[in-house]
This record gives sequence, C-alpha cells and structure tokens, in this order.
Amino acid sequence: MSALLDKFLIPTAVGLVVTGLAAAVSWLYRRRRTSPTPPRVLRRFSLLGTADADGTPLYYETTRAPGSVVTRRVGSLPQRFELTDAPLGDGTYAAEPLDHL
Repeated sequence: MSALLDKFLIPTAVGLVVTGLAAAVSWLYRRRRTSPTPPRVLRRFSLLGTADADGTPLYYETTRAPGSVVTRRVGSLPQRFELTDAPLGDGTYAAEPLDHL
C-alpha cells in the first residue's frame, strides 16, 4: 500500500499544487496588466461663440474626455457644448456649441 501512495498520490498532489500556483500567478499578472486607469488630464476649453460682458471668451476647465457634452450657463440661458481635442492658438481646446436649452 505504501508503494502505491508513493507511486501515484504524492506526484499527483504535487502536480495539483504546482498547477494551482501557476494559475494564481497568471490571474494576478493579467489582473495587474488590465486594471490601470488612464491618467486624468486637466484641460482648458474655449467655449466657442461666447463672450463675457467685457468681450473676453469664456473658458471651461475639466478632466473630462473629448467627446463629452457639458452644459454651461451663458448669459441667462443654459447651453450645451461638446468638448473636442482640437487645439486652438491660445493653448486651449475648442468646445463647440450644440444648442440652447
């Protein structure tokens, strides 16, 4: 009976432990590689077609990604803008007006 244990059960148990450890290491490696979050970048957007009372353009600073739609109050009306990745000459990015709400 002891020879049977030495011949079959011990190598099988060692093989199961090694396989389990390999699976755990593989899972941890894949989890670490797929979970980083993208960096949040603060960008300044020029709200196109808008101006303050003294004539200066209105700006909007955010970490939201280009393609996002934001609502800002221009004068007394809320207005929606789409944030773009189009750089302007003053170092800001364009926020294109969509419509008045």
